[in-house]
Amino acid sequence: MEVGLRLLPHIITSKNNSNILIKSALKKPNQTIPMDFCFLKTCNLCDKNLSQDKDIYMYRGDQGFCSIECRNRQIVLDEMKELEISTKRIVKSYRQCCNEARRETSLILKDIRMQRLKSKV
Repeated sequence: MEVGLRLLPHIITSKNNSNILIKSALKKPNQTIPMDFCFLKTCNLCDKNLSQDKDIYMYRGDQGFCSIECRNRQIVLDEMKELEISTKRIVKSYRQCCNEARRETSLILKDIRMQRLKSKV
């Protein structure tokens, strides 16, 4: 099974017996690709069946979509996921920083109390 563009050489002979080789990216008439083996069976977002006769809108190399709208929605969803992950990392980093600062502050206060107690004695 072949997927993707394929060059189909076609030799044309003319009156003066010169051969011209034409390379076409079009599929032969009545040639179908078995859909059982094709990873582009359905739209990656809405699960509509994708047709060989209609445009398929690609995203990230291997995701096919039935329309520009579905493709754009997926892009927005992916950007939202990336933003959420980034935000969670920032919050986690901030919390770790705050926890370390609290520990340091509590150690300083403890030292001050100990010095006061020693000075009273």
